[in-house]
Amino acid sequence: MIAHLFRLAWNRRRTHALLVAELLLSFLVLAPMIAGWVLFAAEESKPLGFQYEDVWHAWLSARGGSLAGGEDRRNVELVMQELRALDQVEGVAVVSQAPLRFQNSWSGITSTRISDDGLHVLGLELVSGRWFGPGDEALAWTPAVIDRELSRALFGAGDPLGKALGDSPRVALKGGHRPSDPHRVRVVGVVENCFYYKEYADVEVPGFLFLRLSDDWLATPTQSWISLLLKTSAGSGPAAGEKIRSRIQAVVPADQAWSLEVESLAERNSSDRLDRLSTLWFLALFSGVMMLMVALGLIGIMWQNVRRRTREIGIRRAVGAPAGRIYGQFLGEPAVLVTAAIVLGCVPLFQLGLLDMVLGSRVPAKVAAAGAGATALVLYLAVLICGLYPGWL
Repeated sequence: MIAHLFRLAWNRRRTHALLVAELLLSFLVLAPMIAGWVLFAAEESKPLGFQYEDVWHAWLSARGGSLAGGEDRRNVELVMQELRALDQVEGVAVVSQAPLRFQNSWSGITSTRISDDGLHVLGLELVSGRWFGPGDEALAWTPAVIDRELSRALFGAGDPLGKALGDSPRVALKGGHRPSDPHRVRVVGVVENCFYYKEYADVEVPGFLFLRLSDDWLATPTQSWISLLLKTSAGSGPAAGEKIRSRIQAVVPADQAWSLEVESLAERNSSDRLDRLSTLWFLALFSGVMMLMVALGLIGIMWQNVRRRTREIGIRRAVGAPAGRIYGQFLGEPAVLVTAAIVLGCVPLFQLGLLDMVLGSRVPAKVAAAGAGATALVLYLAVLICGLYPGWL
């Protein structure tokens, strides 16, 4: 029966070409939409592992110059002192990449470099070992703090403290930004799982890595900007951000024309969430319109098949074919077309990275498979619903 249905669909391939194209387009629209909702739910339900409430991000850049020396460096040092002196500021940390921002990786691991105050500012929960300290400046190797997920990925159930990242065969020795040899980066502490960038990163090893930002980071000749995280007292609200901005502007001379951005991590998280929701709702609306068009096309084709093949149905019934077989044939033929569209749609979906491009984020394989499977189920249900009445006739 199945082979017969495929043979019928192939013999009428010119007639069904437009419908297959519509089904294919519907699959390519529905799959990213459903996968996007699944990915959104997975990311929203996953604990971040750090505190973003009452945490502010300040980004300063000396346009057309470097912060490595001269008056610019003195101004940066003065800005740090003034910010730490604010009554509402409880801690200041320097980071190479702020949370909830563009992702950064090191040797295939999602990471960021952070100063000694990062543990307190982000409210990270230390599980074992220690955090960075001033004594690490004299070490001949680079200290690192990893989260539980990265610890399991690199070292299994063993104790990672004191081990070099390069000892694990999962650490890539190519690509990414490497401040030092992986064999000279050793684990000094483990924190709870940290979803620092909130989105799934396109990296080879799951988990997160904190590298210590050395005290001489400002001496780097190419350093033209500084990224600060500031923890303020609970309930300080937007007034804290205004005080931070005004204090920085009071320190930096106006004639130096520095670029300055001050934003709340809580507001950034909420804004990113609304942006993603608006994109997903747009995809849902577009998918609904597409499915309506496909449903009308399916009903029309199946109705036409019933009207054109009345004699065929009569002959099959006359020779003893049960009604269920007739019903199955008229539902099975469009199901074959859906199967062909799904097979064709899986090529750009999985081989060309369509989901990553549409959603603007790396989609894990499980989420992509769930999106494709749910989309296939929706299309098969559409065929069943659209074929009930024509098949009954």
